[in-house]
Amino acid sequence: MKIKDHEYEYERLAIGGTLPAFLFCYYGAVPNINVELRKPFMFEETDVLHKVFGDTKRDVLERLGTSLSISGLLPFGGNTKSIRIIDENTLEAYSEARKVRVKFGELIIFDETGIQGLPKVKKRVKKKYKVYDWLFAKQGKKHEHRMLTSDDDFVKEVVFHSSFKPFAQKEWYDPVAISYMTEKQLQDVNYGENLARLKVTAMMKEAGIRGAANGYDTRKPDRRLYYAVKLEHERREVQTIGRDIHQNTKTIKFNHQTEEEIEKNFLDTYPKRVYNKICLKTD
Repeated sequence: MKIKDHEYEYERLAIGGTLPAFLFCYYGAVPNINVELRKPFMFEETDVLHKVFGDTKRDVLERLGTSLSISGLLPFGGNTKSIRIIDENTLEAYSEARKVRVKFGELIIFDETGIQGLPKVKKRVKKKYKVYDWLFAKQGKKHEHRMLTSDDDFVKEVVFHSSFKPFAQKEWYDPVAISYMTEKQLQDVNYGENLARLKVTAMMKEAGIRGAANGYDTRKPDRRLYYAVKLEHERREVQTIGRDIHQNTKTIKFNHQTEEEIEKNFLDTYPKRVYNKICLKTD
């Protein structure tokens, strides 16, 4: 890497604040710049790096980010606001305080967010959205269930996690609903936050989940009464699924691999690269 009058120069450079991008940069010692850090769902597990960096994708992403930063592979930290590709070997990265020109031999793009001047689109991909509705269980927080599922993309899964509330007891669980929607559905009130809350409530009741005990039936003294499930919607998070397919150029490439594919590719080719390196040194 060379610095010359605020101009950086890299043989290879990656763009993207995703787990595949960070893993690619970690294994290949490739510098990374990104406009947006795309944190995975906090309870989504992964086996990459043999779980040395954690069991969940979010843990791995955050620890990879720390490792890349310490290694000097995040030269602009998280301060980049936008990127403009000037030509086949030059881009400019903009922050609130400055503009930096970067020369590169090869550019690998994992996320097109915030990038201007991209090569032409070869294929438009119809976007879908993964939607997380985070709920707070006012009643129905103590049970043995950890996941419920449905056959519908709207509230496809309900994951129960230990409550984040500061006053929560260890055995209290709050639900988060996971849905898959089109752009049209995302704007439709029939797929809104309140409907998600009502569907989760119904699924919990069907699973036999109920609220705290509420005395006994006066007509049947042996029958215990319970409060009904009561949920409160806290927030909705939306993640875009799918990327347009752009035309690769001689120096600008678009990587669509998953983190598992990137790790497998590195591990499969590692012995050959080490062998070639040793042979080159010997020769």
